[in-house]
Amino acid sequence: MNRQIGNSVSHILLVVGVIWFASVAPHASSDIPIVQLSYADGFDSVCSQQAHYAIKPAWVAEVNSRLPEFAANWKRDGEPLMRAIEQIVGTPFRDKELLVALSVCSFPSMSDPLLVNVRFSLKSFTPDSVPPDVTTSIILHEILHHYLSDKLSHGSRLLRQYAGEDETVTSHLHLMALMNAAYVTLREPDTMKRVIAKDRELPNRSYGRAWDIVQAEGYSAFVSELK
Repeated sequence: MNRQIGNSVSHILLVVGVIWFASVAPHASSDIPIVQLSYADGFDSVCSQQAHYAIKPAWVAEVNSRLPEFAANWKRDGEPLMRAIEQIVGTPFRDKELLVALSVCSFPSMSDPLLVNVRFSLKSFTPDSVPPDVTTSIILHEILHHYLSDKLSHGSRLLRQYAGEDETVTSHLHLMALMNAAYVTLREPDTMKRVIAKDRELPNRSYGRAWDIVQAEGYSAFVSELK
């Protein structure tokens, strides 16, 4: 998601933003970026204090124990999606490596820096945890914000057409259309349905509204503006 950072918590990033970047060793280059996942322990420590949010030790233990699982799921599902996206748009990802911090604090996911809140993926947080392919889609979602940051033209006809929608809706139209195209390319309609269902359940109804628009217009209309 692409949200404004409140003044009361924005300094968290300044304090700990580089902690998890420095903790991951470099790897060899690939045709798509190598995505490294790590637990955002430094961020969560400060976030918990500043947001007055109690992080249970069981959540931390689970996210750390499941890092290899999250990484394996990304390699299995996320990497093919990234390759499909490069082929669909015709433009490679700019980065050789992407470092994604996984948080269990109350702070929302964001694309810059790449921070993904995985509380709802944890069995210790909720008995109704999201399935692995949806967790992978959340990581991809934030990476796509990063990927699309220089690809959305101010002359976009569709953005002009939906200029009356709120910023959350307009900032997700092309992103969701591209995710839709990737899942169609890889013939994964069931995963796409689960991703859309998860977004429709979010308290912010703008995500469901964005999917409504993409499905009404057809994802290809938005994707064509990215080429």
